[in-house]
Amino acid sequence: MQFGHVSVSSEEVTQIEGGVYPSFGGGPSGIPRWAMVTLSPAVAILPLLCILIVVSRVAIRDQTLYVKYAWVCFFSTLLIISGAVSSVAAAVFLSLPRMPAVLSRNIPDFDERESYPHLPSMASLGSAEVSIELKPLVIIVSPASRLWSGRNSNPLGFGAGVLLLANKEGYLFATAKHVIGPGRNVPRQVMVSTALGVRASADVAAIAENFDLALLWINRRSGNAAFTQPIRQVGDGEPVFVIGHPEGLNYTLSTGIVSGLRGTDVQISAAISPGNSGGPVYDAHGNLVGIVISKFDQYRDANAENLGFATSGEVLREDSGWRFAGEGERRLQQYIKALKGR
Repeated sequence: MQFGHVSVSSEEVTQIEGGVYPSFGGGPSGIPRWAMVTLSPAVAILPLLCILIVVSRVAIRDQTLYVKYAWVCFFSTLLIISGAVSSVAAAVFLSLPRMPAVLSRNIPDFDERESYPHLPSMASLGSAEVSIELKPLVIIVSPASRLWSGRNSNPLGFGAGVLLLANKEGYLFATAKHVIGPGRNVPRQVMVSTALGVRASADVAAIAENFDLALLWINRRSGNAAFTQPIRQVGDGEPVFVIGHPEGLNYTLSTGIVSGLRGTDVQISAAISPGNSGGPVYDAHGNLVGIVISKFDQYRDANAENLGFATSGEVLREDSGWRFAGEGERRLQQYIKALKGR
């Protein structure tokens, strides 16, 4: 089969209306301006953009090759921009802390209580009495979860909290700052659980600027039983009780003594592990001695044992040195006032 040669001069090419391909840098684009304005905002929603592109491809099926080429270039640009926007949005969405979808705004088992233990107890409490009377005052505290990476300084992702005040408005709890989230960007809310398994959201009312402490608040819907947790400055060598959730073993009681006073920290010999953070340290009469904050890292010294530390409960008597949120300052002042009125 023989093929002939066809010669096309440059003059003949220029006579073709619009040319075969668009002339970049000049000439008509082939796309109406109203179409560009209408379709461009769709880059924010990739699925919608894909649907619009499919519809548009059908609509331009009878257009000239030049117009089709212009539309393909326009669609490609929109898809690239939309893909980048969607990727950034997904990364931000997955990295933000979030709460479970269904959580109570109150804690019914606290609301339904007819009374709280009268503290401090006149007689010394034994381990059995502490378990019965004081364990119900402790909660499980979990920070808002992240679906994408993000480490928490607590390996288990949760810790403990202790009831400080119950009044007609709600409940004030204390916990360790690192339990609710690392760094200064603390969440607005955390999840708490009670001994009966009720899960609720608690507002972060305050965090201490110079101590590993945080305050949580939960509103009350019913009931009127009042409670104020007394605080006492402990002495060296006194027996203490620690309640927490070490290694996921919820509501574990451990005993020990005050091994030493280190400024505003109380060194204790009671066994603690990850999950105890934020939990209370009580003396033998139910006074709050401190809030568990850390234990000595055995990776630094495998021979170190029973070296736990708590921030002294005396820090809770001061309303200065806190970063408050919402009505956090008023909540703390209510507690301090209740302490002074005892």
